[in-house]
Amino acid sequence: MLVVAAAGYGKSTALRVRLSGTSAAWLAAPANVSALIQGGLGELARRHGAGWLVLEELPRLPADLAGALLTAVTALPETVRVALTSRWPVAAPTARWRARGDLTTLGPRDLALTEEQVRHVLAQEHGVDDPALSAGVFRATAGWPVLVRLAGESLDRPVPPDGALTDVIAGPGTPLGAYIVEEVLSPLPPEVVRLVGDVGGFAPLTAGLCERLGHPGAEGMLTLLTQIGVLQPERAAIVPVVGAVAGGHAAPARESARGAAIWYQRHGPPLAAARAFSLAGDDEACARELVAGGRDILASGEASAAAELIRVLPHGGQDPALRLLLGESLFHSGDLAGAVAVYQALADEADARGEPLDPALAWRLGQAHHLRGEPRKALAVLTRDTDERPEAGDTAGDEAIRSAWTASAYIALGEVDNGLTHAARARALAAGAADARALAAAHVASALCSLRAGDPAGCDEHFAKALRCAERAGDTGQVARILLNQTHTLLAQARYPAALDTARRAVRSAEAAGFAGALVGAQHNEAEALARLGRHEESIERYEHLVSWYRRMGSRRVALALVGLAEVHRVRGASQQALACYEEAQRTAQAEGDWQALIPALAGIARVLAPDDPAAAARYAEQAVRQAPPAVTIQALLAKGWVAVARGDLAGAATCAETAAQTARTRRERALLAETLELQAASDPSAAARRRAALTEAYEIWRAGHATCDADRVLLALGQLPDAGTVDRLHATLAAERLSRSRVGASLPLPASSQAVLVRALGRFEVYLDGQPIPSSAWQSRKARDLLRILVARHGRPVPRAELAELLWPDDDPDRTGHRLSVLLSIVRTVLNPRRAPAPADQIIVADQGCVALDRGQLRVDVYDFLADVAHAVRLREQGSPAEAHAILTAAVRSYGGDPFEDDPYAEWCGPLREEARAAYQRAVRALARWSRAAGDTEQAICHLLRLLDLDQYDERAHRDLVETLVGEGRHGEARRAYHRYAASMREIAVPGPDPTILRPRSQVEQIA
Repeated sequence: MLVVAAAGYGKSTALRVRLSGTSAAWLAAPANVSALIQGGLGELARRHGAGWLVLEELPRLPADLAGALLTAVTALPETVRVALTSRWPVAAPTARWRARGDLTTLGPRDLALTEEQVRHVLAQEHGVDDPALSAGVFRATAGWPVLVRLAGESLDRPVPPDGALTDVIAGPGTPLGAYIVEEVLSPLPPEVVRLVGDVGGFAPLTAGLCERLGHPGAEGMLTLLTQIGVLQPERAAIVPVVGAVAGGHAAPARESARGAAIWYQRHGPPLAAARAFSLAGDDEACARELVAGGRDILASGEASAAAELIRVLPHGGQDPALRLLLGESLFHSGDLAGAVAVYQALADEADARGEPLDPALAWRLGQAHHLRGEPRKALAVLTRDTDERPEAGDTAGDEAIRSAWTASAYIALGEVDNGLTHAARARALAAGAADARALAAAHVASALCSLRAGDPAGCDEHFAKALRCAERAGDTGQVARILLNQTHTLLAQARYPAALDTARRAVRSAEAAGFAGALVGAQHNEAEALARLGRHEESIERYEHLVSWYRRMGSRRVALALVGLAEVHRVRGASQQALACYEEAQRTAQAEGDWQALIPALAGIARVLAPDDPAAAARYAEQAVRQAPPAVTIQALLAKGWVAVARGDLAGAATCAETAAQTARTRRERALLAETLELQAASDPSAAARRRAALTEAYEIWRAGHATCDADRVLLALGQLPDAGTVDRLHATLAAERLSRSRVGASLPLPASSQAVLVRALGRFEVYLDGQPIPSSAWQSRKARDLLRILVARHGRPVPRAELAELLWPDDDPDRTGHRLSVLLSIVRTVLNPRRAPAPADQIIVADQGCVALDRGQLRVDVYDFLADVAHAVRLREQGSPAEAHAILTAAVRSYGGDPFEDDPYAEWCGPLREEARAAYQRAVRALARWSRAAGDTEQAICHLLRLLDLDQYDERAHRDLVETLVGEGRHGEARRAYHRYAASMREIAVPGPDPTILRPRSQVEQIA
């Protein structure tokens, strides 16, 4: 391994981290490397044995000596590995060793700290917790570890307001400045130090520029500086503090700056030329470069630098073109309020002169208002001076973009028809102007209009065209905007992995373009995709970052981020946090009429309040429905439907669900369709088959989209249906466990089916109707409850009327008991159907002249479920699916509340069912004990075995397994006590007692044998 970087990059520290836990010998590299090559290396390897041999601070070597050293290192035995550190790059070619896998290299980019790590170091070691200051230190030091720490020592005094951070942390007399002189610059050749001092203020650096400034042979010097970490390859610039120290903290000479400016003017980039002209004192040339190259500067992500440069120009405040570029630079860098201020001042001046608003200014100001969450203000600007608009000419491209943003503003206000009209006009103008950038904007607006108009195919087509136009125009900011809108479409279609991937592409594009507005939009979509994929912690972190950013920028778009954050809190059951976010979003969006945030906020408040205050929830839901434009009607209807479910108005909920589902199908919004299907299942209690079909379709949508928590929520609901089988209950159990691990608030609020009857026979006998226990007084007679118990105990098999009469009235005249049985049947039917629902009660109690029976398909009985689950688990185990079998048995054992009919222990009619259930329970517990022992979970195994012995103190197999398990754990005292209980139980039933050798560890028994 070869680690090369200048002093202070932490080469040894990085190696110690990588080699921790291995055998390593750390030695200083000898001055006589030739002796090392001629056998000394092998001797060192033999002396220190196998492992790593680390030679630190290898001196600078000529190419032949460096090649010989690498050859010697790779010739050592495989048991010995060598790591070399050096402040100087290896002069010999290393490609052949790296290609064979014999050489691994680490350089400055591997060792430098990230911006987050810099923030952590300054906060933990120096008490600096200002994010802006730590970001400045990161930029000034490029993450060079020792320079970061030395900079922290100088931050105990205020940084001047002019932002001269480099002078504060690296000025004369500072620890950082002294370190750079002594450890970084002094070892370098004089001509390299002179180069660093002369060109440290310019970027990007090339060999041609350096040679133009009087540094022949610059290519080799730049390569050296890159390899040791003095030159940042991603910026092609000297690390700022190193350049400042080498240049004596003085600005480049005007002559050098003019030479650099002319060179950049010919070769690019334009911002570098403008900056060099500024350093040369030529403000007019600087302004010309900025205006001429403004679009390229913004596309390259240099918006902040351009704004900073414009502000220092003496005449920047008077030049309209520069001010327009300043506004656009502020907009791209995320300062929407600053951009609006600049644009508005220009618009006010035009008004004062009596001139119509220039379309280039109009669309920029309207765009800024739109992205601040102020669609009404945006529309007011974009539709000004309509009579003055030219249909062609030099401004046709700007007019097209103006119309595109006008369409977007109308869409934001829910006026789809107006949006479509202006989007079509934008396309026509852009096509006539042959302006690819304008055409991209027009197609984006058309795509958004198509989406809101329920034309998803048209939406996809326009986005594809927009992307091609933006890429052809080189408009990286527009590319980012298109990608983030495509992400929104993918989210609506429940294609969450693709949405996350596209959102991250949009983030990268926005970062590359320096387009802060698109960046936060892409991050919002990323947060939503993460939430749907069940990655809630990451989603919350991103939403909180967005809320902070929007507030800092003074943008009312914060309402959308608050709604997203509230949704995650609601899903996780944090209702108060969700409510606080929804209410703040409502207040913010209401002021501006931003329905995109307002309607989801109102709907969210309604859903949070529904369980505890359904009346208030209904008011919010009605307001959402009343104010919702077509684009967000579904969210409002869903909220109204769930509130209706909470209030017991299932008919109203069903109406909302049907209307919402029809709209979602038309617009191909699969995510909202899945939610409407869940609402349909909750509002249709009459037919279990329809509820199952709706939930199954919703589950398939969530599953296909990898929305794990949503899918699990639906699985949980499917397992609670009256006709749920063993597989449904297994999936529901596993889903509940996953939701619990994800800290997701459990279940779908599905009401019980009409006349849904649940019988709990395990333990104390209870009957539930529509989820509520039936009180004892409702039965009028204990005999009525006994009748239902007997029918349950017979597994639903028909029981002759005469036999029922004998069991209920064993000493009475059979001629009299026939009428009594008919009365009891009437009572049971009334209890199970108190509202006289249209479905006949005979669906549950089936009776004819000879027999009476239960229809097991019309009610749930816990003991039946238990027996079915244990039998299914046994089949799964035999079929080679132990994990699923284990999950079913664990849930079954957990549900076993006691033997059937424990509150009637002497009834003979329940004996067969009781013995069957007890045997199944013992079988399940025994299997779990065996699995726990095999998995090494002895504590759980002991619990299961003790449970078996509590059921049957004469269970010899359980006694033996318990003693052996305790002995194996070394718990000899407990093992001896368990052994004595084992022996006593066997004596009671005259069975030979256990062999005392069972108390010895297995290894001792094997030795005796």
